[in-house]
Amino acid sequence: MVQMTTAIYEQGNLRLLEPLALPEHTRVRVQVEAVETLTPAEELARAREALRQAGLLAEIPESVRQQARDVSAAERERIAQVLAKAGPLSEIIISERESC
Repeated sequence: MVQMTTAIYEQGNLRLLEPLALPEHTRVRVQVEAVETLTPAEELARAREALRQAGLLAEIPESVRQQARDVSAAERERIAQVLAKAGPLSEIIISERESC
């Protein structure tokens, strides 16, 4: 049986971050691989790059970015209120499918 878990190395010991489903005194083989710790911003950048490379995310043209920046905070709030009244997208889709 193979189980994967994450541990932290502290003061010469590995501290598992979650328990293992093993009986006491079970002999195990351990392979250690350092896990890269990323900030949330770095994780987001990597995810965006992976989506971009997979063709699932297109670069937003600067003209569109500028238009978004030109929208005032009051207008953004008004749009949010309008969209909030419509309800969750999943409910809208279900409702449309039921009406067909």
